[in-house]
Amino acid sequence: MRIHLFLATCLLALLFSCSTKKEQEEVIIQSLTHEVLMGDEYLIGRINDMALMNDSIPVVINVRSDNAFQVLDYSRKKVLEVGNVGQGPDDFLLSFGLSSGMENTFSANDVNRRRFSTVHLNPEDDSWRVEHHLKFDSLMHIYVQPIANNRYVATGIYDDCHLMLLDEKGKPLKGFGEWPYQDEQEKKVPGKIRASVYQGKLEVSPSGDKLVFAVASGDMLYFYRILPNGELELISKHENTYAHYEHTTGAHYGTAPFSNIDACATDDYVYNLYAGRSLKEHGMKCFQGNLIRVYDWKGTLVKKLQLDVDVEQIVVSKDDRKIYAIADLPDPVLVVFEL
Repeated sequence: MRIHLFLATCLLALLFSCSTKKEQEEVIIQSLTHEVLMGDEYLIGRINDMALMNDSIPVVINVRSDNAFQVLDYSRKKVLEVGNVGQGPDDFLLSFGLSSGMENTFSANDVNRRRFSTVHLNPEDDSWRVEHHLKFDSLMHIYVQPIANNRYVATGIYDDCHLMLLDEKGKPLKGFGEWPYQDEQEKKVPGKIRASVYQGKLEVSPSGDKLVFAVASGDMLYFYRILPNGELELISKHENTYAHYEHTTGAHYGTAPFSNIDACATDDYVYNLYAGRSLKEHGMKCFQGNLIRVYDWKGTLVKKLQLDVDVEQIVVSKDDRKIYAIADLPDPVLVVFEL
């Protein structure tokens, strides 16, 4: 009996090993070559977020611009400065989480002004107007994204969850997910400290019924389904590496690699820009990468895209045909990769 059990165990281990090896071999690795759409004479400064307007025109937040946003209209070789920075009724102060839009629109969350707004651009004269949708009671929301059923989902500095479901007025309904911890010692770290450490990118599918949360300081991805009643259901999660930080302050040691430095989504796939570089060894290059991991919405890795240059922001067209990105060559430029 013991011999039979031993042989059965060995056989199962062999089959599992072969299956795992086969799955690894089936992951396609595709090399992509960039094309420069707008050179360094157009982009000055550092880009910290990007979205698509009309599925083809990149919109960015340039931290060194005098305006809140820049519309990179590469077909006209023109950068449109949009959104005033200041304290005026329609001004912006600190925007995060650009949302792609159609019909000449895009949206963003202003953390300091505590509101989520949509910018409408008039293509006839390049004028713009701002429409405010939500006014928040808290400064805790960082990324805010619209989802199905006229609701919103946010991530931010929350004590007991990493995602917050909001109603049509921006009021919190329910929290989902727990901030990660590697062991019992890290589990005891206060939630808001872990929240500050394990922030990342929140992206929603164009259909508004799926979302992904990609943690930057550790190799962690969380895939959610948005149910008809507005609840979030975890589909899959990957928790591969964890951050190295001071547990009392949240200060990073700089020794652990930054992983998922950006992410974007279509209705079929999630595109995850991976760095795998530490601040201590690579300096600011740890916020750039040349590998995009492509997942289906079940959380299964289906493809790896090897880029010929380092990039720091990515966004993909809805038909999964084009990847727009910001690359340093050596100054920031807008590039595109054809799939």
